[in-house]
Amino acid sequence: MARKGLIALMVVIVGNVSAQDIHFSQFSSSPSTLNPASTGVYEGQFRVVYNFKDQWKSIAFPYRTNSFSFDMPFAREFISKGAMAAGISVLADKAGDLKVGTTLINLSYSANKYLNRENNISVGLQGGFGQRAMKGDAMLQQWDSEYDPNSSDGYTNNANAGAAIQNFSYGDFSAGLLWSYKNGKFRAHAGAAFFHLNQPNQSSLGASAKEKLPAKIALHGGATIPIKNNALGVIPQVLILSQGPQFEGNVGALVKIRLQEPSRYTGEITETAVYIGGWYRFSDAFILNARLDWMNFALGLSYDINISKINVATESRGGFEISLMYIQPFKASRKTATPLM
Repeated sequence: MARKGLIALMVVIVGNVSAQDIHFSQFSSSPSTLNPASTGVYEGQFRVVYNFKDQWKSIAFPYRTNSFSFDMPFAREFISKGAMAAGISVLADKAGDLKVGTTLINLSYSANKYLNRENNISVGLQGGFGQRAMKGDAMLQQWDSEYDPNSSDGYTNNANAGAAIQNFSYGDFSAGLLWSYKNGKFRAHAGAAFFHLNQPNQSSLGASAKEKLPAKIALHGGATIPIKNNALGVIPQVLILSQGPQFEGNVGALVKIRLQEPSRYTGEITETAVYIGGWYRFSDAFILNARLDWMNFALGLSYDINISKINVATESRGGFEISLMYIQPFKASRKTATPLM
């Protein structure tokens, strides 16, 4: 019974997370999962990003997520005051005694153009392939398919109950729009992304059982507000997600402290800065964040302090997260790399 109780808790948590997309607390440091239109929207030759999240480690079935992405603009010489861009991203996570694993491979494309000296607009598309697999033992998988948290005895009367849980794959398509603004050192952006436009089937009981992945809408925005000749800065950010019955809101800010000023003409010395702050995820978690920008690298660390209903099981611990971004700068004549976002 104790084992079933533990599995029941796991199924509730797995089910809750499965109803939502995989996403990172440091959302602005994961452009491939934030908005397809962010592909290639930065000042540099190419960008490489790695994200890692270790969630709910205090309980017996933590979630671990790894993500890698690469994107680069091209065709600048063919588009007046604009460019096209392409990218690839790979995301994999694993959770629980059932070892539920999700792997996503996406290709992205965007086209962006400056409307004037300050305003840039970008449109992006993303498409790819996903796979979900369970590697737990057959008994756990069968019990999982029979479990129903809403029934009086914990078991379901569904005709599919007891059926073997199957691995499955699916295609996925998304799109997005992004506006960016810059005036001197001031930056601002706002975007909207629409994920899972085809609402792929997510049932683990075979093609005959339909369980569509709900489409997701992501609205996000932020700014970089320089203070004291950019020696200090405030970076407010917001992210709103809506997917089926699930709603999530994130709001917060970082404070930038410049440690080293970049060289003005040669570009040989890049800016070094630290960022400290965090976000509040409505009714779910407080997120503490710190970041270091050095030599075209950006290293971010964050920790979620859980305040939701499962904080008893998780001991109020959410998850540790790390992000690492590298932007290859232009040659010195075109200045150093600085993300528009």
